[in-house]
Amino acid sequence: MTQRNFLDIDSLAAEAQSYVGHPQFDTAMQAFCGGLADFHSIARSRRTGVVDTITWAVAVLVLYLDAHAPHGANTSKIVAICAEGGLGGATAVRNAIALLRQGGMIAVDHSPGAGRAHRLHPTPGLIETMQDNLAVRFAAMEHVIAWPKPAEEWARTDGVLEAFVRGNVEAYRCDRYTLFQDFPEIRVFMDRHCGYIVLMESLAQIEISPKGGSTVLTLSEIAQKFTISRAHIRKLFAAAAAREWLCFESGGRLMFRPEALARYRLWFGYEFAWARRLVEM
Repeated sequence: MTQRNFLDIDSLAAEAQSYVGHPQFDTAMQAFCGGLADFHSIARSRRTGVVDTITWAVAVLVLYLDAHAPHGANTSKIVAICAEGGLGGATAVRNAIALLRQGGMIAVDHSPGAGRAHRLHPTPGLIETMQDNLAVRFAAMEHVIAWPKPAEEWARTDGVLEAFVRGNVEAYRCDRYTLFQDFPEIRVFMDRHCGYIVLMESLAQIEISPKGGSTVLTLSEIAQKFTISRAHIRKLFAAAAAREWLCFESGGRLMFRPEALARYRLWFGYEFAWARRLVEM
């Protein structure tokens, strides 16, 4: 598969559907959600700075630009790229860079030369952290995808992280493609602090049946896990409930009707298909 034809959207949709139909898909989906939610928990993210969707995006861009752009990454360039597709505003991007620097994930070249912005470099710690993240993803996906090597080994194989980073960035920059563009029920969470992580934490806990999915969330535990407020969590679910993408009660009961759950399941089918394409190109 070449760098350009991995964006065959029709076949991507068919591949996603094939994973959703796999008898082990729900096990894989919930392992994926639970694994990434744990990865982004405050116990770990306080050490690394990779705390949210925007810090993840910034980390990916620093890796990509350092390898593929003549002058590498700098704050202004990353702010501009994120603004191109509405990934995040300037303040959010600068805050993400600050967090990643504090976590030792990004180093700054303070001697860039006259008239040039300070260059941002990925540290070995960032590369290791991103490989750890891929290992979590791949291990969950092993329920439905046979990788060339065991998940832990495959995530750290030369070229795999680079392919994952390059494919995501070039699809966004060259084709204006983002995986979530046809999933507003996902974007409503991604656009809010820790939103996607809270959604995954919740999906990891639901009981799935032909009637849909449901669970009772302990909001205080989620708030503590990600260092956010219970009010923020309620607002996340209220925004989705207002669009009838789920049902949420003030006591923490979360419910997905079958048709709504089918959409979330399809989204993770896309997550699986997209990752496989990028790292097996």
